[in-house]
Amino acid sequence: MNLDKRDRLVLFTLLSVAILFTILFYLDINRKISIGDREVVGTIFFKNNIVQRKFEDEVIWEKLENNSALTNKDTIRSEAFSDALIRLKDGTEINIDENSMFNLDLTGEEPNLEFTQGSLEVKKNDSQKSQIKITSAGSEINVDSGNVKIERSKERDLSLFVEKGKTTIKEKDGKSVSIEEGKKAEFKKTGLEIKKIPVALITPASQKLFYAEPEDVTVHFQWKVESGYEDPVLEISRSPNFQMTFINEKVEGTRADLRLKEGTFYWRIRVKSKSGNGNEFSEINKFFVAKMESFQGESPEQGTVIPFVQTYPLVTLTWSKLSTVNSYRLIISNSPKLTNPLKELETTANQISYDDLKEGTYYWKVIGKSSFPDTKDRESQTLSFIIKKQNSIPAPKWLRPTPNSEISADEIKQNQAILIWDGNAELKSYQLKIFKDPKMGNAVFSEETLANFLVPNWNLLGKGTFYATVIGKSKEGKETESSSVLSFTVVDKKKIPEPEVDPKDTKPTKLEPKLEMMSPNGTIVQMKGKSSLDFQWKVSGVTGERYDLVLYQHTGDKKTAIYKITTKESKHTLKDLSILDEGSFSWDLSVYKDSSLLFSRKGSFILALDQLKSLKPSDIEFISPKRLYKEKR
Repeated sequence: MNLDKRDRLVLFTLLSVAILFTILFYLDINRKISIGDREVVGTIFFKNNIVQRKFEDEVIWEKLENNSALTNKDTIRSEAFSDALIRLKDGTEINIDENSMFNLDLTGEEPNLEFTQGSLEVKKNDSQKSQIKITSAGSEINVDSGNVKIERSKERDLSLFVEKGKTTIKEKDGKSVSIEEGKKAEFKKTGLEIKKIPVALITPASQKLFYAEPEDVTVHFQWKVESGYEDPVLEISRSPNFQMTFINEKVEGTRADLRLKEGTFYWRIRVKSKSGNGNEFSEINKFFVAKMESFQGESPEQGTVIPFVQTYPLVTLTWSKLSTVNSYRLIISNSPKLTNPLKELETTANQISYDDLKEGTYYWKVIGKSSFPDTKDRESQTLSFIIKKQNSIPAPKWLRPTPNSEISADEIKQNQAILIWDGNAELKSYQLKIFKDPKMGNAVFSEETLANFLVPNWNLLGKGTFYATVIGKSKEGKETESSSVLSFTVVDKKKIPEPEVDPKDTKPTKLEPKLEMMSPNGTIVQMKGKSSLDFQWKVSGVTGERYDLVLYQHTGDKKTAIYKITTKESKHTLKDLSILDEGSFSWDLSVYKDSSLLFSRKGSFILALDQLKSLKPSDIEFISPKRLYKEKR
C-alpha cells in the first residue's frame, strides 16, 4: 500500500507523539522526587530490604535510602522481608514489618497514623503530652503512653496488643474503651473483644539482635503463662503471619534454648484454654541473628604520616559501614587513651574531613551506636596518625601504571590507560612529560594539568617503550623535585607469562590468597547508551567465600555510600542507574570465609557521558589501598 504525502505526515506525527509520551512516562516513573519545602517530621533507618514512600501530592512510589528524611503526610509501604525503624522528631519510634502500609499525618496537635495492613510497633515518647491517634477500618486507637503492637492481614481482623502504658479505643458508635497494659483487643465483625494476653513474652524482646558465633547462636526464650491456660507450644517462623512455621515444639515450663543461624525470626507461644475455648496466642516478637561485621578504622591507616608545608592538610577519616547501627561517634584526641577529645562528632556517614588539624600526633576511634535495643555499641580499634611540617613539598609518586608494565591497545580503547600519581593539596598543578629516550632527551609529550591524573594522546605516541616524569607546582610557582622515572610499554596485546614448573616438584602448589579488582578500576566509564554498570574481580587461593561490595560516590569532600550487596559470585551487575551521576566513584570489596574477613581491596573510577567534557578537576579522586587524595580548588 502506497501512502501519499499527507498520510505519511500524519503517520510520522502520530509516531513522534507516541515516542515523546513514552519517553516522558519513563522519565516520570524513574525520576527522583525532591523533598522541596515539605515539612520533615522524622527519619527512617533500614535493617532489611526495601521500603517505599509516596508524597501526598504524587502518584509515584519512590524507593527510600537508609537515613532518608520523612515528610508530613507521606505514605509508607514495605516489601516482603523488609524491616525498618522510623524515628520521629518527638522521639516516638515506629518499627515496620514486611508487607505493611500506613500514612503519617502530624498536622496539628494530634498526630495521626492511618494503618492499612501489615504489622507495626509504636513506642511513644512518654515525655510528650500529645496522643498518637491510629486509625484503621473505621476504628480509632489513641496511644496515651507506652508501647503498642498492631497486626492486620487480609485473612485476619485487626489486633492490638498493649505491652506497656495505656491506650484508648474509640469504636464506630463513638463509645470509648480503655485498654490497659497486658491486654489485647481484637476488632471482629461481631464487635470489639478485649481479653488478657494469655502469655507474656519476656525474652527475646521485640527487635532484639543476636550475633552468630560464628555460624549460629544460642537464643534463650522465656515467657509467662497466665492462669487458666496450659500446654504451651513454642512457634518460630520466618514470616509474621506464620504461614511457614520454622519450629513448632511443645515445651515444658516457661523457658527454652535453641541454636539458630543467621536470619530474621518471629516467635510466639500457643496455649490451650482450660475452659475449653480452643487455642490462644501471645503477641508476636521479632528478633534477628546476624553475622558479626568487621568494624575498623580504614583511613588514615595506623602510623600514617601526613606532610604539609604551609597549609594544614585536609585529613579524611573513614571507617567501616555497619548495617546494625544508625549513627557513629567519632573521637579524636592527642592522648592514646582518648582523654580530653579535640574533636567529637556524631554522624550517620562513615567519613568526615578536617582541614584545621595542626602539627602533631593524633589518636582516633569510632563508636557505632546500635539501632537495636539492649545491644552493645561497637567500637573500632584506636588508630594514630601524624601531621608533620616539612620544608618542601615532596615529589609526586607514581600510582599507576606499575613500573615496567605493559599498556595494551584494548586498555587505551576502553579509556583504562590513565597515568596516575599521588598528588598533594598544596600543589596547584602538575607538569607531565613523556620521553622515548631513557636519557630523557626531547619530550614527545608534555602537558600541564590541575588533577593528579592524565590521559595522554596515545595515538600520537604510538607503540614502544616510554619514560615519564611529573613535577608539581605550588600556588607560589615553586616546583617540586621531579618524580622517579616511570617506564612502560605500549603494545597491541599483552603477553601472559606461563608459570615455571619444576619437573622434580610433584607436590601441588598451594596458591596464596589473592584478590584482583578487575573493573571498573582506574578508568573512565562511558555510560552513554548503557543500561547497567558491571563489576568484576578475581580471587585465587580461597574457596567457599562470600563478598561484600560497597559503592561510594564522591562529591567535593564527601564520600557517600550509595549501594551495598553481598554475593557469592565474582561479579555483579548494577541495573538501577538512577542512583548514579557523573563524577568520581570508588568501591570497596571485602572477602569473607566462614564469617571471618580475609582481606579487602579498593577500586576507583569515573563515570562520564562524554569523556571528560563535564568533569572538573575537583571531581576527581583516586584511591589506592594506602592513600587517599582529594584535589581542592
